[in-house]
Amino acid sequence: MKSKIIFTLLIFVAIAASSLYFGLPRLKDFSGVDEPYWSYDRVPKFWESVSEGKWRSTNICDKPGITLAMVSGAGLPFIPDDPRDYEYLRQHPKTPAEVETIRDAYFYLRLPVFLFTLAVLPLFYFLIKKLLGKTTARFALIFIGFSPVLLGISLIINSDAMLWILTALSTLSLFVFLKEGAKKYLLLSGFFLGLSVITKYVANILFVYFFFIFLLEYILYAHKHIELKKYLPQAFLNYLILFAVAMATAFAFFPATWVKFSVLLNATITNAVFSSTWPLFAGIIGLLALDILFFKEKISTPVFDFFIRYKTALLKTIGGVFLALSFFVFLHVYLGVNVIDIESIIASPKGIGQGNLTERYLGAISADLYSLFFSISPLVLFFLLFSVFGIFRKKELKRESITAVYIIIFILVFYLGSAVNEVVTTVRYQIMTYPLAFVLAAIGAKQFIKLEKIKALVPAYAAYLVLIPLLLLSLFSIKPHFLAYASEILPKDMIVNLKGMGEGSLEAAYYLNTLPGAHEMTIWADKGAVCEAFVGRCFIDFKNKTFKENRIDYFVVSTDRRSRSLKMSGGQVGYADFNKLYAAQDPVFEVIIGGRDLNFVKVIKAE
Repeated sequence: MKSKIIFTLLIFVAIAASSLYFGLPRLKDFSGVDEPYWSYDRVPKFWESVSEGKWRSTNICDKPGITLAMVSGAGLPFIPDDPRDYEYLRQHPKTPAEVETIRDAYFYLRLPVFLFTLAVLPLFYFLIKKLLGKTTARFALIFIGFSPVLLGISLIINSDAMLWILTALSTLSLFVFLKEGAKKYLLLSGFFLGLSVITKYVANILFVYFFFIFLLEYILYAHKHIELKKYLPQAFLNYLILFAVAMATAFAFFPATWVKFSVLLNATITNAVFSSTWPLFAGIIGLLALDILFFKEKISTPVFDFFIRYKTALLKTIGGVFLALSFFVFLHVYLGVNVIDIESIIASPKGIGQGNLTERYLGAISADLYSLFFSISPLVLFFLLFSVFGIFRKKELKRESITAVYIIIFILVFYLGSAVNEVVTTVRYQIMTYPLAFVLAAIGAKQFIKLEKIKALVPAYAAYLVLIPLLLLSLFSIKPHFLAYASEILPKDMIVNLKGMGEGSLEAAYYLNTLPGAHEMTIWADKGAVCEAFVGRCFIDFKNKTFKENRIDYFVVSTDRRSRSLKMSGGQVGYADFNKLYAAQDPVFEVIIGGRDLNFVKVIKAE
């Protein structure tokens, strides 16, 4: 027993050491997109509002991003000046000392988020161990701790850096409650759900998902131990407790709601994320409530009996849908079966509403799976799919199989909900699926090493020792652009993350800073992240006036902004031919991200 504890501790140490090695240098040496909204405005504004008791002003944005502001704000005391004093410098000439000051500010604002991510890993392990046992928990810990994408998201100031942690902890806590029945896990789930919805509005999907999980739990497991007429009222009560704790938590940690309660409603049950699904959800809850109160489950009983009778077929259908979609993605990647142009869909993730139904649903969900599958290690992907295939192998439903089904449903529901709301979930947009996908993969890893032939060849501890170095190789291969990681099995002429967070921007700016007279230069960049680290004057707009009245010395263009730039410029503005710029083969400087020539940041001398 003691040796097992030591082994688990060594895994934690390996993850911490790896994260510190790869992460600490990146906290300063990175210039990202979207982060200025938080560093120059939202984080300092939140804490200023708290210190002055201006509760209404803590409503800093529509995300609403409260937990990010709280955690990131721990770095504010270490910044000599107010970060808002630096905002005007973004696109204006600045001294090297001012650039360094901006970089230091980012370091201190990013550091608390990074350390918070490391600090919660033991809680992940504890909940997964309670749910699925030590072996699965160790595998899940390794997959989460050595994920390039999760490491990358922990190194930026963005609400998604908190979202994946809080939503996963809420979901895992609920799963543990369903298994053990201890109310403390239900309360814990509600607490993390409350923090989730004041982090980013998309977490509201958990209100719907959790309700259906309560119903599905009876079909898959609880019907063996309790009658429906006793289970349904108790499930409703538990759901109401979960909901009440979530709302109370959101209210307690979101000061703007103390002044105006409608702010809380706008962040939760009346949020736009519910606009297309709320009538259906409310209708189902209402019908069930009526059946329980007035008809004594006479309507519900035959419905639940039907699903219980055919639960095996139901599970295989869910697994089959997931595998069919996966097969469609693999056909596209490896055989070039381009029924739907997945890359084009990812390049314009908010434009699927203009497409036909096939593109809007099949295309969007396939693109979502593509982003997930090829932004995780090939081994992790293998174990994830092995776990899904396990649904067809298992004759008896155990907790690990039930959990696997719940996670598959979550992924599909998340993708479907996004498609309904006309959004494709790129890597960052679907960040909350990653930890649960890693738990699904961990279930598959455990099942794999339990196979008789594998067990005879490889003991469990050896599997951990093999996995860690292989996953470290993935981190080394993409360093320092972790969010841009693409699987080693993805063809080199394909990219996963076509909506990057600024990878390569700092390198391009620093190259320009080394040129003679850089301080007097004027450049145009397709990302403000380049401007922020460049010492000269910088433009990012597409106005004719910009190109007519200013002599542009250099252009900085990148793969993940090509679609946006061509759309906004129409291909050409003034004398700037953007079609030609993005196709340029002779840049004076170039950053190739992840060894994929297609994924670049180019510095091009103006002609």
